Amino acid sequence: MKKRLFALLLSCVLLTLSACGTTGSDPSVTAPASETEALPASALTVSIEKINKHGNVILATTFDEMNAAGIEVGDIITVTVSGEAYDMPVGNAYSDVDMGEMLCRFDMEDNQVAIGINMGDFATTAKIAQKQEIDEEPGYLWEIKSPDLSLKLKEKKGYLDEYNARNLTRTNERGDYAELTDGAFANFREVQVSGLKRNMLYRGSSPLRDDLGRNVYMMTAMEDAGVKSVINLDDSEEVMKGYDTYAGSYYSTCEILNPEMDYDYGNDDFSADVKACVEFIISNDGPFLIHCKEGKDRTGILCAILECFAGATAQEICDDYMLTYMNFYHITPDDTSYGILLKSNLVKTLCGLLGVDHLESADLEAKTNDYLLSTGITEEALASLHTVLCDAG
Repeated sequence: MKKRLFALLLSCVLLTLSACGTTGSDPSVTAPASETEALPASALTVSIEKINKHGNVILATTFDEMNAAGIEVGDIITVTVSGEAYDMPVGNAYSDVDMGEMLCRFDMEDNQVAIGINMGDFATTAKIAQKQEIDEEPGYLWEIKSPDLSLKLKEKKGYLDEYNARNLTRTNERGDYAELTDGAFANFREVQVSGLKRNMLYRGSSPLRDDLGRNVYMMTAMEDAGVKSVINLDDSEEVMKGYDTYAGSYYSTCEILNPEMDYDYGNDDFSADVKACVEFIISNDGPFLIHCKEGKDRTGILCAILECFAGATAQEICDDYMLTYMNFYHITPDDTSYGILLKSNLVKTLCGLLGVDHLESADLEAKTNDYLLSTGITEEALASLHTVLCDAG
């Protein structure tokens, strides 16, 4: 009787487990992939194919092998080298992360998978290899100490929103921006924030480059505004004068500074460029135009510094910065990308330059004054800058 009862109970248990779609405690049996998020796959061990001159580590693997391991663009992975683990997102370009941040790059153009640091050297940072200078081409040799790396999915789609925000698309067709004025289409506008004189500081995209389809509108807008002095952050003087659109243009009649500013806002070259821009403003007549290629990144940061100096609020500075993204990409404050771009681009950069944790609670005017002094600008020069740019109040 007991044996018969035990057999009956065992049969019920097996039937119940079968109905639940599992084989007991076996963790390898899961619901179909279409019904659940993909779970982290087992680690993928890959060897190093080569290391380029910047210290980016090219892996001996393919996109297909990475995908088979559950790793795609927009994911966050853990890369382990000699027992040290580094978490990083997967993207297509090093600009998908901030400067100094790590990235696993799916290089679509060269069909390569690489591990690197935006404006950095992953091979040295991770102690994978030591770089030696040699006389033969290409002039360097990497002595590889750790030939293998381990890659494992950490968070599926964990970086996807950030990746999408950094890869917005736009067109260069005027008809696709019917809601904008010609000036706004060219990203041209007066910088209107508290503390700045009216009709004194303007910003925009390049009035010379025709690859954006906006230069004609930009040239007209700056002439209508009566711009007298230009800070061109994008071109050297030689390149600038080589554009077909330069000779005989209104632009060519202006006083022009060409500091050739790069995107590494924390280095000494950037500080020197800021100093040169301030000295140019002091020594020339307004209205002033600041532009780079799109009038977005370098232009945005330099304008933000001047806005802080003038006494603008954090909200005004953020609104002015993000208006460029609205002009180019139609995004609004309600879009997920808006907050991501604001934080990763403007807020992070300004907080780093000014040495503050939050823009809203900081004395931006005082902190910017200190920052400008640190670039080598004198108190007298800052007083002159205030006279030129700022209103009497």
